[in-house]
Amino acid sequence: MRKVLLVCNYFAPDNTIAAVRTTKLAKYMRQQGYEVTVIAEEKNDTITDSILKKDAENIHVIWTKNSKGVLKIIAAYKKVIAPIKDKRYKRLDDRVRVNKKTGKEEFYPFETAHAIIGSLDYLFELLRQFDLFKNIKDKLQDYCDYDCLFTSYGDFFSIFAGIYIHKKKKDLKWIFDIRDSICRYKFTPDYVRWIAKYYERYIWREADCITAVSKGICRNIPKKYWKKVHCVTNGYDVSDRDNIVIDKYDNGKIKFAYTGAMYGGLQSITPLFSCIRELINENKIKKDKVEIHFAGKNTAYEIFLSQAVKYKLSELCIYHGKVQRKEALKLQMESDILLVSAFDYQDNVMGVITGKALEYMSANKPIIAMISGDKDKSELAEIIQNGRLGIAYEEAHHAEDIKLLKEYLQNIFKEYEKKGEIAYEPNRSVLRKYDYRYLSKKMMKIMDAIMS
Repeated sequence: MRKVLLVCNYFAPDNTIAAVRTTKLAKYMRQQGYEVTVIAEEKNDTITDSILKKDAENIHVIWTKNSKGVLKIIAAYKKVIAPIKDKRYKRLDDRVRVNKKTGKEEFYPFETAHAIIGSLDYLFELLRQFDLFKNIKDKLQDYCDYDCLFTSYGDFFSIFAGIYIHKKKKDLKWIFDIRDSICRYKFTPDYVRWIAKYYERYIWREADCITAVSKGICRNIPKKYWKKVHCVTNGYDVSDRDNIVIDKYDNGKIKFAYTGAMYGGLQSITPLFSCIRELINENKIKKDKVEIHFAGKNTAYEIFLSQAVKYKLSELCIYHGKVQRKEALKLQMESDILLVSAFDYQDNVMGVITGKALEYMSANKPIIAMISGDKDKSELAEIIQNGRLGIAYEEAHHAEDIKLLKEYLQNIFKEYEKKGEIAYEPNRSVLRKYDYRYLSKKMMKIMDAIMS
């Protein structure tokens, strides 16, 4: 029996999309006979994911948490920085900066638009992550007797723990899994970029295998390491939607739904709002026949709403708050069109495929994807098009895509008026590639190959 040690920050029952990947992989590995032990950060969230909690039943999890002393230091820092930060956070118009690489003015998230504060936040979070590692360091020695070490990066705890375990037992095969790049374009402030770059170079050199959620992230890794790099995307699990009872109501309105984050305003729903406003002004759709639902953090909704306000559509927006993922799935199933936003940049080959878009695949609803950035053909747009999942607007060719989006919206409104529903005929062979049952088998083949 293969023994796998999975180290991560996010795992069931965490109510976040980041916990889905690690939990699903552990679930299906265990079903295939692998012995899986998980080391993860213990959260104190009031909202938990009941679906993931069930998936993780009978999986052995060792939890680590922060010491009171470090939490006090971080709380004191946040108390000092909060008044300064709050004044700037909501001023989205103050986040336009000249990109040194392109020479163009571009929108930046808070972390890099206000690089000094962003760097301080980065360093204090780094301290918190190291504290998580330090508080379980002594126990890690007991978990070196495994066949494979699988660390899922999204935060530095997995790096610190992975490096420590790998040094303790050099012959333990190490798979480093990347959900987000360590050095993140437009998110890692310049002042601390060297830290991210240092750890990237270490991982590329020392890990036996590197898996990443997109081809773009894989291409960010230096060519000399490409032989040990594999793309294993995020995906969906059809069983997540079992036993979800939806409310079958029809108020004659077409319902759009957005569930997730806004990445500090880097993600934009503006193209949709722009097209809807034009269609209303041209009397091609009626304003009272539209609902736009949002589920997520309040800070994300504020950004979402600010984009709607520019087109005088805020009254169409309905906020559901931060809900359990089961409720978000229910909202998706009760809606007619699902909205997703992402960003992708040519110069830094980001390859961002937001996990939310892949989760939508099991909802059996059309998807409208809006992708910011200068990437001519993003991976997400390619998936939407190849899978016949809906339509993808890309900022890189705005003039053409905004017309197509407007036409698409006009057509679905006409269809909805006539039939009361919207046709959806995806390419099922494309969808199957993103099923976690398939993805887990792909990951296990990679594991077996490096352990043989």
